[in-house]
Amino acid sequence: MLKEIQIQEAIQNLQASKVPFRENLSLASLSSFKIGGIAPLVVEPGEDEQIYSCLLILQKLDLPFKILGGGSNLLISDHPDDFVVLRLGGSYKSYEMMEPGIFRIGAATNTTPTFRQISQKGYKGVEFLSTIPGWTGGAVMQNAGCYGGELLDFTSKIEFIRNGEIHSKKPSEIEYGYRFTEFLQKKDSIILRVEMKLDEGNLEEIEESLKDKRDKRNSSQPENKKSAGSMFKNPRLNDEHGRPIKAWELIDRVGLRGTIKGGAQISPEHCNFIVNLGSATALDVHYLASLVQEKVHKETGILLNREVEYFGSIP
Repeated sequence: MLKEIQIQEAIQNLQASKVPFRENLSLASLSSFKIGGIAPLVVEPGEDEQIYSCLLILQKLDLPFKILGGGSNLLISDHPDDFVVLRLGGSYKSYEMMEPGIFRIGAATNTTPTFRQISQKGYKGVEFLSTIPGWTGGAVMQNAGCYGGELLDFTSKIEFIRNGEIHSKKPSEIEYGYRFTEFLQKKDSIILRVEMKLDEGNLEEIEESLKDKRDKRNSSQPENKKSAGSMFKNPRLNDEHGRPIKAWELIDRVGLRGTIKGGAQISPEHCNFIVNLGSATALDVHYLASLVQEKVHKETGILLNREVEYFGSIP
């Protein structure tokens, strides 16, 4: 647990540097799971200079911190009280078209409306991103994707802070793959912005694509339920007929569909989702996730890797 004297000193420094912050904030309110304990200090820099100031203050006071984005692919600890939370705001919540087809998108933009709007301007290819909840920065971290597309397929540049300096790299200059980037692995960077270069398309076809992907999502995933999306990555394996094996099929095969622990449930609608029935804790979800991994591995020999990231100590 952070010491109160450290927190108060950090607050004084943040106020002097005009960096926005909030105290004693329930992180459940920032999570699509609606799970998470009280964070003693959440710092919300809105521009590059404020991030620099924030990092200097935290370093000077020897305060550990973690980056929190949109909270959509995340399970937050029930006791996130041993670190400061850093969450981007301000200018990072907007995007702009620099020139036709060239978009500069802040890391704190909400992916669903942002990519729906970009698509509706007549730019094709990123309709699938309008079905992925969360923030653009988190989508970059995981190389988010669905329906055959991945975010980094359309990204021309990533701006991030590492070791106190701003860097700008093309996707070809970083390590990345299926639901993976070096940012996710190393956790040593803060994504600031991405630049995308998109082609114009037929607006009627784009609108149809948006509707098609939205309908697919609504028909295959738990609707209006508190969850963090797919709990596990699909294994990169094929069955005896050459079809890709899906995580949900394995979970269903071992009989865990609908299993309940405390206030959490493996969704009866899509068993690669764990849903919060209203009173779930991070430990409830962790129990079910561990049960899935153990039983699937025991009965099929396949080890499922989590797609949902843990934020803080669980258990």
